[in-house]
Amino acid sequence: MTHEERGLLGGLCRWSLVVGLTLFPARLHAQLLSAISLSFTSIPGSVPLGGAGTNSASVDFGNVSALQPLNGGVSRTVGASSYTVSTDFGVRATKNSLGLLSPNYTLRARLQSAQSLTWRVDGTTLTTTDAIIGTSQPYETSVPHSLSFVVPFSHAAGTVNTVLEITAIAN
Repeated sequence: MTHEERGLLGGLCRWSLVVGLTLFPARLHAQLLSAISLSFTSIPGSVPLGGAGTNSASVDFGNVSALQPLNGGVSRTVGASSYTVSTDFGVRATKNSLGLLSPNYTLRARLQSAQSLTWRVDGTTLTTTDAIIGTSQPYETSVPHSLSFVVPFSHAAGTVNTVLEITAIAN
């Protein structure tokens, strides 16, 4: 890549991305009606999760750039002024016997802190406020979700760490 190409595309970016997916207690009545536990699962063909099968997992996208090869399981879409990098992860919710009244759950996500990049789960842009990313989600099965982030070509190369909070609320 020439110096000119590097300037136009923000350089070769090293994104060491750690996304901690964690479950935090939701509304009190949801906790009383249904005790839900979440675990995060790797999806075949996507980036393997660190801590898969637990309620706190991480994903490392590795080196990402607009033009250079990406790690396996990572996909990229290049636009006019930015590129989007994505992979899939699974969420499995389990309810205990108190949850028999709950036929399914709603899944929410939020960023733990404000970020310079745009983050999305299933196409929903995340902020520090809860966003619904799934309704009527089934218990006892791993439901796949897409995690992506948008990188403007003007973004400086470097390491990016982000933490997402994922919450299941009984319906």
